[in-house]
Amino acid sequence: MRKIIPLTFAAAALALSAVPPASAAETVGTILFGHPMEPGIAVIMIKSGDRGGDRAPVIYRDPSAETRERAQAEIAANPVIKASLERRNIRPHNVLAIQTALDGSKIIYAR
Repeated sequence: MRKIIPLTFAAAALALSAVPPASAAETVGTILFGHPMEPGIAVIMIKSGDRGGDRAPVIYRDPSAETRERAQAEIAANPVIKASLERRNIRPHNVLAIQTALDGSKIIYAR
């Protein structure tokens, strides 16, 4: 019995060492959560009545009419965003707002 436990740990260590190293393009985030559908586009779904916690700022949880109009105009002007919404089965009229991050990526708030 005393030999089984060390042999088990040795077998586990050998099995873990056989895993190939991650490529240079992968980060901890992509290893844990996978690759996004489109690089540079993130979608945050906001359910009705949901306060969203820290995921969505208040101005995007309850956007003004101007914010929604800007989002609709950006969807109409950007075919990449339109295609991304189609792949995710999100209708354009359900988009509440689109935020542009500092690196140029887009964050889409939809219901």
